[in-house]
This record gives sequence, structure tokens and C-alpha cells, in this order.
Amino acid sequence: MKVNIEELSSVERRVTVEIPAAEVDKTLNKLYQRLGRQAKIRGFRPGKAPRSILEKYYGPQVVAETAETLIQDAYPKALDEIKLEPVARPSFDFGAPVAGSDFVFKVTMDVKPDFELDSALYKGLKLKEPKLEASEDEVASRLEALRDRQAMLAPLEEDRPAQIGDVVVVDYKSFIGDQPVEGGAAENMEIELGKGQAQEEIELALVKAKPGDQVEAKVDYDENSPNEQVRGKQVRFELNVKALKKKMLPDLDDDFARAVSPEFESLAVLRERISSELAEAYQQQKDQALRAQILDQLRELGQFDVPQSLITAEIESMVEDFKNRLRRSGMDPDQAGLDSAKLGEGFRPEAEKKVRAGIVLGRIAEMEKVDVGQEDIDGEVGRVAARMGQPAGVVKDMYIKNNMMPTLSARLLEEKTLQVIKASANIELVDPAELAKETEEKGQS
Repeated sequence: MKVNIEELSSVERRVTVEIPAAEVDKTLNKLYQRLGRQAKIRGFRPGKAPRSILEKYYGPQVVAETAETLIQDAYPKALDEIKLEPVARPSFDFGAPVAGSDFVFKVTMDVKPDFELDSALYKGLKLKEPKLEASEDEVASRLEALRDRQAMLAPLEEDRPAQIGDVVVVDYKSFIGDQPVEGGAAENMEIELGKGQAQEEIELALVKAKPGDQVEAKVDYDENSPNEQVRGKQVRFELNVKALKKKMLPDLDDDFARAVSPEFESLAVLRERISSELAEAYQQQKDQALRAQILDQLRELGQFDVPQSLITAEIESMVEDFKNRLRRSGMDPDQAGLDSAKLGEGFRPEAEKKVRAGIVLGRIAEMEKVDVGQEDIDGEVGRVAARMGQPAGVVKDMYIKNNMMPTLSARLLEEKTLQVIKASANIELVDPAELAKETEEKGQS
């Protein structure tokens, strides 16, 4: 086997592999022999059909299988010989194998860029961490939100008009001019005043109303309204007030905690859970902010060409993520007529930034000898299993079955490398609002 390398660019190679005719003939003969034992051809007993007949009926199939067999055997050996590792799926170019002739195939692949990186460039990075801590006020606010969801509605006993905090039960109809709005009517609609459940004009019209009152509200919709029917138009609402109700909040005690979930045996346990969840959420925000800053600085390190195959793969991933977000919001991206190609071009600059940062991060992992062991993988599988409420073995089998282990290992390697960078960084605690403003301004520049 002969192997030749051609350098197309600093990150692209074309590898030509030449397989001797003897190996081609050996593979062809082996496949025809196997086929001869299995093929059922009228007029011939199994295993007795001559080669010429087999070639007539199955020639193209055997030739294709021969090419596949030769490439599958020779390709990894060629990579091992020339010490190349493609960063993405390569492209193959080859013709049909011919008996008595050498078989040549070519592989075009992207490889990792080779560049110098001084460790002083990524050690001691200046980072800003948002100062986020779960306060007692936030815990109390979460408890109040839970109480609100557990509240019961009761008829208002006192004779008075509606006020902020009351729940007003109404029947309503809506009109543009004198024409009813399609789908713009409902009965027994419950609106809690002061919670923004209805347009401000409607809530203002209902304040001070009593059961039996007929009130009217006019709402001007802007050009960005999701409802095309009312976009840029004034809609008149006729509301019939049927009843007033008052929210009855449960007492904040151990019984309330157990009503939220049997796992909370007391209010103190519920408070602790809320505090823990807030702390975890804030830690994730802090980690994400630091990660974004690190990657933002890393992509400026090192001068190298970026493999286009990696950018293409990242664009495809970003487009698919965008479509999935639309689906989760209830919109079908196909029916919306989104052009994936145009969408992808819009993502290209950001995709290149992400790939560039990822390449630098990979080089740092090599320089710092960061690796992912079985202990790391088992630990992460265990954490995922705990969140899913599943045995670790079941989750591990899922990862293996769906070929997700390489992705998991890559993510863990990235996280461990980021930890190494953070360990030597100069981290300043800053106001979250100031950091958010600074990040927004940087994104617009």
C-alpha cells in the first residue's frame, strides 16, 4: 500500500492511497466465492454458478462492496502510517475496482491547525464574576409565589367595587369598529387585577366595577402584535362583570409545606430547598458568565486558519438549536418558511468564534495535560442519573446505546480545562447589572 499526502492549506490535506492489484484481486475473489455459495441462480445448483454468471448478475454489487471493503481496511492503516487525525468527517473520491489493476482512492480532510501558544497568554486572565447570592427576601418571595399558586378563590362577601388584588369574573366581546373580532369573545374569564393578566386599559376599566356592571375598554395594538387580526388597530372590549372573588392564601406553616409536596416535612425543609435551588441557579449563572468571558478571550489567542468543516458543523448545530427553540415555543419552523441556508449564514460569524475558541481550549488541554478518566465519566453519569431519578446503570446504557459517550467526554474535557484556566485567573466580583450592560455593549460593538 502506498500513501501520499498533499497539503492543500494549513488545515486541509488530501491523502492518496494506492492498493496493489493483488489485494484487489484477493478481495474480489473472496467476495465472489462467498456470493457463489449463497446465490440462487436458475439452472445452477448452489455453489456451482461460474464466475462469469455471477459477474453478469451481481457485478456492480460486488464491485461496490469490494471498494467499501478495501477502503475500510486501508483507510485507518493509512492514517496511522502518516499520523494524521481528521477533525471532522472526510470526503472520499474513488472509482470502481478493476481486477488486475491497482485501486486508488483519495481522502480530503481537515486537520487541527498547528500554532504556538504561550501559557502566559491564558494564565492570569482578568475575569468578572457577577455577585449573586440567595437572600432571605428572595426565599420569602418564592414562598409567596407558592402560596399564591395554592390560594383558593372565594366569593367577595363585602359589598364594594373591585380593587387591586381582586379576581373579577367577566364575559367579554371585542370589536374592531362594529365588526366582532374572530375568536375575541369568552365567558367566565377570571382576571386578577394588578397582575398584568389583561391589558392595562381593561384592568383600569374593571377597577371600581361591581357585579352587574357593563364596562368598556379601548386597546390600541401596535404593529408587532402576534395576532395579525388586531395588529396596528384599535379594539373595543365590552365587558360584563359577573362576580368578584377574593384570593384566600394558606397559612405559611408546616401544613402548607406538606401540601406543596409530601417530601417537605416542614416549612424549614421547604425553605432550605428553595435556598439551595436559588444558590445552584446563581452558581450556574456565575459559571456561564466566566465561561463566556474565558472563551471570548481565548479566541483572540493564536494565529491560525479555522477548518471549514468545523464551522459548517457548528452552523448546522446552531440552526437546529434555533429551530428546536421555535418548536418549543409552539412554532413550526418549516411552516414559517425559514431558509436554513440564509439562517446559517447569519450564524457564521458566531460559529467561527466558537470554533476558534474551542481549538485554543483544546490546545490548552494538551499543554496542561488535562484528561478525562473513567472516574470523571462515572461521576457525571451519576449526577445525571440523580437529576433524572434513574439508576446510574440505566443512564450509562443510554449514553452508550445512543453513541453519546464521545460527546460526554468532550464536554467534561472542556469543563476541566476551563477549571484549570479559572484557577489561575484574577476574578473580580461585580454588580450583575453592570456586567450585563457591559456584555450587551460588547455584543453590539
